[in-house]
Amino acid sequence: MFEQMKKGFVSRFLVIGLLVTGTSIPVFAANSASIIGTVSSIDGAALTLNILNDLVEVDTSNATIRVKGVKNATISDIVEGDIVLVKGKARNSGSIEATRIKDPVKLGKEYDGKLTGETENVNTSAKTFKICGKKVNAGSISSINMSSKTISFGNLRSGVSVDVYVKAKSSGLAAKSITIRSESCNYCH
Repeated sequence: MFEQMKKGFVSRFLVIGLLVTGTSIPVFAANSASIIGTVSSIDGAALTLNILNDLVEVDTSNATIRVKGVKNATISDIVEGDIVLVKGKARNSGSIEATRIKDPVKLGKEYDGKLTGETENVNTSAKTFKICGKKVNAGSISSINMSSKTISFGNLRSGVSVDVYVKAKSSGLAAKSITIRSESCNYCH
């Protein structure tokens, strides 16, 4: 009964919010980020680490850190070369405010990292987009995986939840594989 009351309260709250403000009230952060990559540098004093050849800065100050075999892990338990999973919120500056960090995780050798989030600023003619606050070049991508079919990059739109496997190059992040996470994606086809 309590669960039904709680659901009813949330539903009424959202409807009232729509009626009063005329807009929806975001329940979840739209700029959530999940990134897997190799730690390239650590600044223990500033509580930051960089992954993907220093292309992604991660603020660890409010993160829960889990390192295999270590109780109450801190940033000092992570070392350069570790492959980590960072979950958090992408900032406008391009850095990530981490809420959780897990060390170690596995990543295929053919990739330097994996970014999961919603696409932004999709430019189909330049074959670029942003994900997790980072610009990604998709010049080598001819198609995008979607459930049991593929679509062309030209059909990608902003706001689509994707997994992007990347290579970290001196010029930035280069997409090697893009998979749409939602089977019910109506943005792209």
